Amino acid sequence: MTDNPKLTNAILYVSGVTVTFDGFRALNQLSLFLEPGELRAIIGPNGAGKSTMMDVITGKTKPDCGDVLLHGRHDLTKLDEAAIAKLGVGRKFQRPVSYTHLRAHETGRNL
Repeated sequence: MTDNPKLTNAILYVSGVTVTFDGFRALNQLSLFLEPGELRAIIGPNGAGKSTMMDVITGKTKPDCGDVLLHGRHDLTKLDEAAIAKLGVGRKFQRPVSYTHLRAHETGRNL
């Protein structure tokens, strides 16, 4: 890796991202670099900033400061959610569903 991660082939480059909500600092100088072939898992307790990080990457929330680049050429902080989605970046929310009218084998689950 070079001294300047922006010059690498990082798929996702997040550097120095800070987000505050009414004086509460949800993200404080967050940095994350995702190179081709890497797999990252973001874990932490409630309130750690995981969702806020995803909101910044997907364009739902604009950071107070910092850089968020996709493939080194798309500044995600300058794009809205729809434009970011067109670049292939989005999220899927987990929604537990209860199928009260189906039997276990009909839901495709192994219960």
